[in-house]
Amino acid sequence: MIHKNKWLYGIALVALSVGLFGLIAGCLSRLSEEATNDPDTSRPVEKVIFEIGQEDKSYFEFNRSGFLQTTEYRCTGGVECSTEAFPEYLTLAESGYSVYGVERIIISFRLDQTYDDVTLRLARGGDETTVVRVDQNETYLVSNTMLGSGEGFHVGVYNLKLGELKRGRHRIELTVADDGKGNAAYQWDALSLVAKKQ
Repeated sequence: MIHKNKWLYGIALVALSVGLFGLIAGCLSRLSEEATNDPDTSRPVEKVIFEIGQEDKSYFEFNRSGFLQTTEYRCTGGVECSTEAFPEYLTLAESGYSVYGVERIIISFRLDQTYDDVTLRLARGGDETTVVRVDQNETYLVSNTMLGSGEGFHVGVYNLKLGELKRGRHRIELTVADDGKGNAAYQWDALSLVAKKQ
């Protein structure tokens, strides 16, 4: 009788151990799955290719003078695109803001490797639509609705997914769409290009 109880006790102990192990493993796998789907913990580690300005809903760090006879601003991202030199306004030629900004911004940059998940993050105010042209091929439109800035002068942010960019030289061209929205000029809060690390 004693041997039988020990034998039953041993089986119960093994069954309990297996059950407990399964419960712990299940909890851990579920915890891992939830962590992967949690937006606060699953954000990709980003490589910043270039970053101009800070997302602080302030435009004071940008340059708003010396553009009276200038229609285009060019710089190299990560090298010479300093906030102090970058035009505060992007504008159409006929707007009254051309003294403070330019009609076209061209940012050149070089990638040391291919990235398959590149995002251009635009933070700006205004009702106008931004025209983004990548490598003189792909063209994207970013409206104030996409920015979440609504009507009137409110700062909004939009992550424009560019997808894969191969190793080598690239350029991003920014202009204002002539679609009658807003007053044909808007101000920057920040502009950055980030890639998900491989």
